[in-house]
Amino acid sequence: MHNYGGFSLDFWKDLGKLVENEDPYERITSVHNTPPFWEGGAEAPQWSTGTVLNQENWLDYNQCQVGHGKFANEMIPYVISEDYNLKPAKPVVVTEPWYEFIEGNPLAIEIRFAAWSAILSGAAGHTYGGGHVWLADVPEAPSDEKTWRLETGFARTTYDYEGAVSMKHLASFFKNVKWWNMSPHPELVLEYPQPFCLAQPGEEYVVYLRYGGVARVKMDENAASKTYVYQWYNPGTGKYYDATSIKGSDYLKFACPESYPEYHDYKDWVLYIHKE
Repeated sequence: MHNYGGFSLDFWKDLGKLVENEDPYERITSVHNTPPFWEGGAEAPQWSTGTVLNQENWLDYNQCQVGHGKFANEMIPYVISEDYNLKPAKPVVVTEPWYEFIEGNPLAIEIRFAAWSAILSGAAGHTYGGGHVWLADVPEAPSDEKTWRLETGFARTTYDYEGAVSMKHLASFFKNVKWWNMSPHPELVLEYPQPFCLAQPGEEYVVYLRYGGVARVKMDENAASKTYVYQWYNPGTGKYYDATSIKGSDYLKFACPESYPEYHDYKDWVLYIHKE
């Protein structure tokens, strides 16, 4: 928002006030920010509007655009965590992560990481983007292959991309859990790189294990008197594995199914735990 398009931060603040005052429908208002590494955002180290506009009364929710590329995608949970803890509290939505401009680039597991890490870090929403959808592309439209590699034919469309299908599975999963009772608790996932956990401690936990493998989950102080049910969910296929009961303990250890070395390709997994 600093000197973006040649306009100062005060210009954007005034524009937001103008939109709010003139809009007769009282629609929610926000701004789509430019990330720091793009021209136009270089003078503004802002991965989210929360950095510079959170105090504005007209700003109803924060937007986070990290842009495209693996390094930018990896910023998502850090940016969301910072916005989640801002005062006054406002929802934050990822409005432009790394897109599947063509099938297989980026890999679907990167698309899933962006979405699951965002939601489990406290985001109110996450946007998916892909080639044909992004440009509302049609076969006769001109293309700029030098800048953005896009599919040129319609033998397979963005809606069929593995990452796009993964977003369907994410939505289906959260329709079956009481996410509104939970908040981010990464500190409950131990001995694991990049811990992501949404929980109502003692009652319900959603853990995203990006690299598969094994993790320990810290339970609440009364866990020993409880019985829990845990279930694995494959975020790439939407498959639930059999639910299993487990006696509560201060710490519970979980090993992902279909893990190395029996399975050579690592997979990401979602662990769902709730009190029986």
